[in-house]
Amino acid sequence: MRTEGRRYKDEWLPNFYPSRKVGPDHHVRLSRTGSLQILSSSEDAQLSEIFMDAPLFERLESSGHIVTEANASQVMKDLKTWHLKTFLGAGLHLVVLTKRCNLNCTYCHMNPEPMDARQLDMSKETIDEVIRFAMSTPSPRITFEFQGGEPFLNFDGMVHFVEEAKRQNATVGKLIDFSVTTNLMVVTEQHMEFCRQNNINVSYSLNGPPDIHDGFRVTRSGAGSFRTVMQKLQEFQQKYPDILSTSPLCVVGDANAQDFRRTIDFYHDMGFKGVGVIKLKHLGNTVKNGLRFDVKHFLKHYLAALDYIYEKNQRLGENYSERTLRVLMAKIISKTDVGYVDWSNPCGDFSGSIVYDYDGEIVPSDEARSLRHVFGLGNVRNVTYAGLVEDRNTFRTMNLSLRDRDAACRECAYNPYCGVVPVLDYARTGDATPRPHESDECLQVLGILDWVFQKLVEDPLPLIRMLPGMEQALMTLAAPPAESTDAAA
Repeated sequence: MRTEGRRYKDEWLPNFYPSRKVGPDHHVRLSRTGSLQILSSSEDAQLSEIFMDAPLFERLESSGHIVTEANASQVMKDLKTWHLKTFLGAGLHLVVLTKRCNLNCTYCHMNPEPMDARQLDMSKETIDEVIRFAMSTPSPRITFEFQGGEPFLNFDGMVHFVEEAKRQNATVGKLIDFSVTTNLMVVTEQHMEFCRQNNINVSYSLNGPPDIHDGFRVTRSGAGSFRTVMQKLQEFQQKYPDILSTSPLCVVGDANAQDFRRTIDFYHDMGFKGVGVIKLKHLGNTVKNGLRFDVKHFLKHYLAALDYIYEKNQRLGENYSERTLRVLMAKIISKTDVGYVDWSNPCGDFSGSIVYDYDGEIVPSDEARSLRHVFGLGNVRNVTYAGLVEDRNTFRTMNLSLRDRDAACRECAYNPYCGVVPVLDYARTGDATPRPHESDECLQVLGILDWVFQKLVEDPLPLIRMLPGMEQALMTLAAPPAESTDAAA
């Protein structure tokens, strides 16, 4: 029954997830190694039939969507490449220099402590042990990110950390980067000069226009912080553009989701080229203050904001972007899952990032800091990296984040690009098991990827402008499906 120009079911095995329609005649198919194909309806239908047209066979064989005798070895190599960052070892090491903070932001998930609680600063002895532990991890390149509280309140600890890390690394030979996340309010010229001399990148929060910012980011007396932050930001933008982030961080919950468009215009008018949106997390002060977050409400306004950015780029020829969108676009074009630990499959708990609290306690993710009693892994003073790697409990949340655990996830078109955070599921429900099509992170993945693929098949240029240097790759992905012979003919 074989005829020329067709290939049959005994010549290939499937290596793809179910399709999802994203346009009038466009269907997304992802392989198990994250490779993307956009198929026409007739092409997509052939994957469920006894034979397919030879040109489609060759295309899917080349992309690894089907496994054949000719490409089986390459498909396995591609699988290892896709999971490269999963097994490379933790590259991001978050260091809580202090729990003290000059602010008491209404949504802070870190449980910030008052300014006079100096016993909650990381000591030099603990710093030395943290560095020793981090240097024993296998990743050849590591980034130390200083967090708080407000990390510059323990500036002496920061200086000691950088000097000691360089000293210990002299015998280890890793590539080391440093970064710090700050509210800017207590930062001085001395601090910024130290950061410049040591190539420490400085990130900060600016939660939008004055009324929005001051509604969240308040001092311990309840006063707004916008005016001081803006004074420092404008000063440092002029003097330290080489180390200061160009995309401020913005936390969004129910209270300010409807102000997305005004916030985007505010950042745009200030000369920023993008923004890093962070969803409100059900932890710390968010819970204490009873702040609300409805992911469906968030998505409605978030996707409308992406439309607004897209149209702005389309109309003005600009390259304004949003951080989460950039992460997902990187997933689409990359041959390996991106290193953004919260949005990996599996997530990067301990495998991609390790968090050291002020007293040396280790937790697998930033979100787990508020839930140490549930997710704590031990203290740098009495555990070793090798010992933790051998302990299955270390990878509990990472294993829970694997999207092939659930039947619904195994049948989801976007499985390889998904990323859920079990710690956040525990915070919301008391159970760390993510729920397919119910967990906030899952619903956000579905919403944003539908949006991205629809824009790619409609007009990809405004998206391409968000990712300079990726024009050719995205244009290839966004090309209309090739015409093929109808299998039913």
